[in-house]
Amino acid sequence: MKKSRILYACLFVAALIYAYFNGGKIPYMLLYTVIVLPFVSFAYIFVIFLRFKYGQELDKNFVTKGDKVNFIFSINNEDFFIYPYIRVTFYGAQTIFENQFQVKSFSLRPFSGTNHFFELQCNYRGKYEIGISSVEFEDLLGLFKIKYKVFEPRSVTVYPKIVHLESFALKTDFMSESRSIMNTNDEDMTTISDVRKYQYGDSLKRIHWKLSAKTQEIMVKKFQNTSETNTIMLLDLHTNPYRMEENIMLEDKLIESIVAVLYYCLQKWIPVNLVYYNDKLRSIQAKNHLMFNHIFEILAKVKFNEYVPVKDLLEIYINSALEKTNILIFTSNLDYELYSSIYKGCSAGFGISLVYTSPETITGVRNPEVENILTSLPEIGVSCYRLNIDDNTKEILERRV
Repeated sequence: MKKSRILYACLFVAALIYAYFNGGKIPYMLLYTVIVLPFVSFAYIFVIFLRFKYGQELDKNFVTKGDKVNFIFSINNEDFFIYPYIRVTFYGAQTIFENQFQVKSFSLRPFSGTNHFFELQCNYRGKYEIGISSVEFEDLLGLFKIKYKVFEPRSVTVYPKIVHLESFALKTDFMSESRSIMNTNDEDMTTISDVRKYQYGDSLKRIHWKLSAKTQEIMVKKFQNTSETNTIMLLDLHTNPYRMEENIMLEDKLIESIVAVLYYCLQKWIPVNLVYYNDKLRSIQAKNHLMFNHIFEILAKVKFNEYVPVKDLLEIYINSALEKTNILIFTSNLDYELYSSIYKGCSAGFGISLVYTSPETITGVRNPEVENILTSLPEIGVSCYRLNIDDNTKEILERRV
């Protein structure tokens, strides 16, 4: 466009000089033509801006990590004149679809249209805006551009992959062993904590007859455990200092690990309390697998944009807890301040485990401070798990590092 404007300026000066020194009909006609052309060209492109039609369609709004979505957009010319220069840009070009969305430039003949198809690979969890961001029109002379901004993008939510763990180490010496093996000892038979569908082996004494009659399914009562203690899961949503696509990969691995442990605990009927800071301290309790989907939905969309370190959350629970329990820390930020808080918690009798998602694949180097901490933590009784972005989550979490 810059070159076109320089060329037009030179043409205008030449026509002006020619008319000034020669006069006559032809020189002045040439000068007036040069003067009028930009106005005509702008009017032409403005009519196109008002008249063009576009459409966009996404075949899925919710997918699981690794799936694909199909996106189609169309631009139509319903007029008898040509649409000369059209340029289409897209939402999502700066996210996980960076290499999948390409700017499209084309022109349209009278009474024609064009359709473009994208098959998008969803490799990382999160909620992403996709679709047409803007449609830009350029006039025939290359002097003007008008941009139509689309403020209603489509969105796709990519759910994290659920890794099914066969085992995960949890400290049990401060919990009743009855809870660990799921029998009825230490239960308050006067207080119902939950109701679930009948499973093979359940006692007939536990059947909730009235509810079973209403639902036409055999429902079983679960009584309040007198020594029941939630497993605290602390999620670190601290902003990472890497490039956007690198942060997305790191966050995806961190969420995958917490989802795996959360699913394992709830399938084993181990109550959990998910704690994270997002504008304010948030705490979500769940007692069984029936409550998994609610937390899963939150973890699929949660954003890592906070500046409150996870050590602050840990300090809150260490100082305020009335009874000792398991505390699982999920973070990609490990330093001596967090180590000090973990040490304090271990000394107070909490069973602390650390699931550390390492940025080593991104940085290409190992952090000596982190290495020293990971070496020292098992010595104070902390179960440590190191996950790199390319590691097999199931293999790492099923064995203690």
